[in-house]
Amino acid sequence: MEHQRLHTPTSIKLLLALRIHLQTRGKLSAYLGKLFIFLAASVGLVVMLWPLAWTVMTSLKQPQEVHRFPITWFPDNWLYFQNYIELFTRYPLPRWLFNSTILTATSVISSLFFSAISGYAFAKLRFRGKEFLFISVIALLMMPPEITLIPLYLMFNWAGLVNTYPGIIGSNWMSVVGVFIMRQFMETIPSDYIDAARIDGANEFQIFAQVALPLTVPGFVTLAVLKTILSWNDFLWPLVMATRTEMMPITVGIQIFSTAFYVEYTLVTAGAVISMLPLIIMFLFLQRWVMQSMMLVGIKG
Repeated sequence: MEHQRLHTPTSIKLLLALRIHLQTRGKLSAYLGKLFIFLAASVGLVVMLWPLAWTVMTSLKQPQEVHRFPITWFPDNWLYFQNYIELFTRYPLPRWLFNSTILTATSVISSLFFSAISGYAFAKLRFRGKEFLFISVIALLMMPPEITLIPLYLMFNWAGLVNTYPGIIGSNWMSVVGVFIMRQFMETIPSDYIDAARIDGANEFQIFAQVALPLTVPGFVTLAVLKTILSWNDFLWPLVMATRTEMMPITVGIQIFSTAFYVEYTLVTAGAVISMLPLIIMFLFLQRWVMQSMMLVGIKG
């Protein structure tokens, strides 16, 4: 009797209606979830891009526009490039860009070289005190750079390196983070490859150059991208070491427009836009490598 009751036309209709209701509810929940993710991503995008947009718009304003109240969000003339022209005519902006390029390139190349060698040694060589030394290197990551600022300045000043490229580069010749990253990548190389090369008569330098380096290209790209960003945006140490205008990188040079009594916001923002352009261009052309580098840092870390 119960079996027959379950199969009546009314029961079948109720079951079909319930199934349709559940399917509709599931689709609605999935749609609402996607909508929430889209809205959250849109809000996050606006929050991240608005400071950049505000900087660009301020760089196109005249000085009196910046001090208006209430605030005017957009410039009166979108083609007002006088602030950029003034940067190139009144100040040695090309020299600042040249200094930043030299400092960044030197820091990246030297960091790649020393970090790769150190990473290979910590990952594949056996020597007494290796673990203690590696822990000591990692401990340096926990030390704020401001702690070593004064001792390093006294050392470089005693050596006569103030207002010189080697002095401005400072401790950026070596990267503690780079040693850690390259060590993590070197660890992924199978030891059988290293042992086979040793059996074939290769010395450690040949193994490093011909076996280890080709297998750690993603690590090199990761470190190069991170080091380029950090070196180009470095401010505190160049501020201390570069006291002459012609030796300043662009990050330090644009602070000339900020004094204790007046800030030339239009010139500061124009300089900031020019300072950001190389990194933005690098990201546009190397977007795939940049994203892969960030992912690999998270995975290897």
